[in-house]
Amino acid sequence: MIDDKKKIFFGRSKSRALSKSKKFFYENHKKDFLVNFEEIKLVKNKDFILEIGFGLGENILFQATTYPNDYFIGVDPFINGVANVVQKAKELNLNNISILDVPVQKVIDNFIDNFFSKVFVLFPDPWMKNKQKKRRLLNYLFLEKILKKMKIKSTLIFVTDDQNYFNYVVKEISLLKKKNDTFEYSLSNRHPIVDTKYSNKANKLKKDIYFLNLDKLKNVA
Repeated sequence: MIDDKKKIFFGRSKSRALSKSKKFFYENHKKDFLVNFEEIKLVKNKDFILEIGFGLGENILFQATTYPNDYFIGVDPFINGVANVVQKAKELNLNNISILDVPVQKVIDNFIDNFFSKVFVLFPDPWMKNKQKKRRLLNYLFLEKILKKMKIKSTLIFVTDDQNYFNYVVKEISLLKKKNDTFEYSLSNRHPIVDTKYSNKANKLKKDIYFLNLDKLKNVA
């Protein structure tokens, strides 16, 4: 039996068998899109955008297509989503997108500080049961860590349709702000996103969608 305290990723890494086309792209082209940390450190004059938990990739593909001069990095261990992004990125001939198919907690320290111009966290698993809440991604410690990886004047965009999780994140951010005065946050939709599987599901169920923007103003002294 695996000890939860030692686990980083919770949930399913795969929801259904891959179609033949997605399996082909996953097996033959995933390596073409894997992040090379040494290479990205050398890239100049580009804004790097991170999406944590990109799901089926609707937003990261839209952003990479809409903003070809920016560079997008998606982190998600979900095999179906990775396969979908690899296939679509290859078909669209996108050269400004890379992925990491592992939990973000395993790789966030590999990025240099003051690196990302924007971070998307869209509809992460809310882990609603009390015994599961320790699994939530956006907690005090992770927020503190991700702030170090963000540039000054960068923004983290958090979106969820779960009010309990939203309130939890606001509380964690408020606690962090007492220690760390490098950021401000606002509860508004300042950074429109493309419709995703989860936003469409929330709209269909007539659920409210909550937005939070965390803006980094300066580095920790």
